[in-house]
Amino acid sequence: MQNQARPYSDDFLFFNEQSGHYELTEKALIERVGVNLRARMAETATINPETAINSFNRTVSDMIYQFIHEHNANNAKQDFLIATVPELRQIIQKAMEYQAVYVLNVGNLYLSTKPEERAVAIDYLAQSILSNVVPCLGISIIYGGVI
Repeated sequence: MQNQARPYSDDFLFFNEQSGHYELTEKALIERVGVNLRARMAETATINPETAINSFNRTVSDMIYQFIHEHNANNAKQDFLIATVPELRQIIQKAMEYQAVYVLNVGNLYLSTKPEERAVAIDYLAQSILSNVVPCLGISIIYGGVI
């Protein structure tokens, strides 16, 4: 996929042109995370499953991007790098996959009224993945200095 225009959408990540951020797809939840939200909702859902799944994936994306943005003042540059550097696309996908599992297990802790719960709203493994140095950049995506 070396000639693939970036950013791009595929079976597992959707590039939201409006937000400029990647989001997991329903297929990623099923095949990479092992969760079928549509099947879980089939018995009890009163809303359109696509709406609920898209909302969940957008929330997971927002959580990961917000965590990244908290670490650097040049968020536009961070978003540009994530959208265009293949290694960062892989990292963001993996972080979102771990965050999706975390949110499904413990809920969206950003909604808690307790500061100590909001402080642990991002999955530890997702944070660790985002902290890894990206060889082609020489820094992690949450590097706090000038990019």
